[in-house]
Amino acid sequence: MKADQVLIEHHDVLRGLLKQLEATTDDQGKKRQKLLDSLVSELGVHVRIEDELFYPAVEKVTPLLAISQAEHRAIDDQLAVVLRTDTGGPDFATEVKMLAATLDHHAGEEERVMFPQSHALGEAALESLGTQMEARKKQLERSRFTQLLRSAKREVLRRV
Repeated sequence: MKADQVLIEHHDVLRGLLKQLEATTDDQGKKRQKLLDSLVSELGVHVRIEDELFYPAVEKVTPLLAISQAEHRAIDDQLAVVLRTDTGGPDFATEVKMLAATLDHHAGEEERVMFPQSHALGEAALESLGTQMEARKKQLERSRFTQLLRSAKREVLRRV
């Protein structure tokens, strides 16, 4: 699978988690917490494969790297707000909607602009990069160390 397709599929996973989170109600705090934990994990993996593999590979064919990296920070900032918001409170749904909008803007811009620019690398390079990204994604998902780092990040974001 080509690198851009790997990321599009993962964007869809992230969007799906946010849609599930948006569909919850104030009396579903435990479900919200479980979905948030999944979202933090998936976002952590996603950012790592982009930062470690995709962005370095496309830096010569797209001027959008600085913007995308800044958007990652904006997503982290909004995620921190969501994590600090009471899952049973009236503000939770609003903060989740803001996170979804921030993530959707970032993913949409990548899909509309950056990914087509990445095609300048050629089909073979995108296939090879996609294979590397899929392998790294699986490695990160299985890694106990990475799971501990994601848990630590989640707790830091909750307290910041």
